[in-house]
Amino acid sequence: MTELRHLRYFMVVAEELHFSRAAARLNMSQPPLSQQIKQLEQAVGTPLFTRTKRSVSLTNAGRDLYERALPWLEELDEMFSRARAIGQGEQGSITVGCSYTTSRRLVPQAIRLFAQRYPSVTVKLIEAQFDRQVEYLARGLTDLAVIRLPVRHADFVARPLYEEDLVVALPPDHRLAGRARLRLRELRQEVFINASRQPVGLFDSVRALCESAGFTPQVLDICSNAHSAVGLVGAGMGIALVPESVRHADHKHVVYKPLSDSPRSVVGAVCRRNHSAATQLFVDTIAELAG
Repeated sequence: MTELRHLRYFMVVAEELHFSRAAARLNMSQPPLSQQIKQLEQAVGTPLFTRTKRSVSLTNAGRDLYERALPWLEELDEMFSRARAIGQGEQGSITVGCSYTTSRRLVPQAIRLFAQRYPSVTVKLIEAQFDRQVEYLARGLTDLAVIRLPVRHADFVARPLYEEDLVVALPPDHRLAGRARLRLRELRQEVFINASRQPVGLFDSVRALCESAGFTPQVLDICSNAHSAVGLVGAGMGIALVPESVRHADHKHVVYKPLSDSPRSVVGAVCRRNHSAATQLFVDTIAELAG
């Protein structure tokens, strides 16, 4: 049976027109090389070389085979090289999921650095709220997600990146807007706008956080992300507990106050256990930036 190695041996002999030099180039001895060429000629059904004691030359069939095989082998080598690069994560594409609050801090810098290091890998970005990100990752629509931990899913692995505090979003004319820092129990008379409907680590629910501070809050559960919650605060609908990164966005009619007893949330890079090499390279890149 003819194998790819027979054709590669033939190409080297055709270029050298000398079995000893061809064998040396292939890092093998001459007798096995001669045997491989004979096997190829038997499979083709015609001689490919004319051999004499003093010279080796291509037959017409051999010359035609060489001319036709050369571009095919070059294309095959290019395909192998591309497959190898993809397998090593240096070529292909990945899709990164992030939320409004996690997309501002590290993701843009990570994409820029990753593009510099691996220019043959295309990075696509999908911004979605937490529950959608988990769904997209589980369905294979994204390769990794930069989200708040923990994420409870047996098929996922997570790498922590950084921690973040909660802050209180208030209307500028609120009675507490002049304070430099607040405590959770001072907010017991307020209407809270819930900024997340899904369990997300220490941000799992406004109610649980307030109950840990000794009171049961009045919660207005009408939105599903921090950006929308802050917009409702600006409209005078209530106050909101949101990640500290939100304060860097341009929200008018809202002030932010730190909490002296704020819990800390961990943001991490989450991917499936059987993730690609390119995905791992992106995780390593963003973790490097996170320090």
